[in-house]
Amino acid sequence: GQGSGSARPQPLEPSLLRFLVCPLSKRPLRYEEATNELINEELGIAYPIVDGIPNMVPEAARRTQEKPPAEGSEQP
Repeated sequence: GQGSGSARPQPLEPSLLRFLVCPLSKRPLRYEEATNELINEELGIAYPIVDGIPNMVPEAARRTQEKPPAEGSEQP
């Protein structure tokens, strides 16, 4: 049978990454294996991948912490 007993998130099919672009910026996305997300570093957002299918709805995206530092705020 096709038992889904494994709780591991299903990864993205690597061949899909060539065709996927951010719906907002139309730029390529980077797959982040650790969080199972597609990252748009330019906009600082991450799209979740659910059961191997990217959720490319902008409302589903979360803000990443990798925002460029604001002018004049130096981090130690």
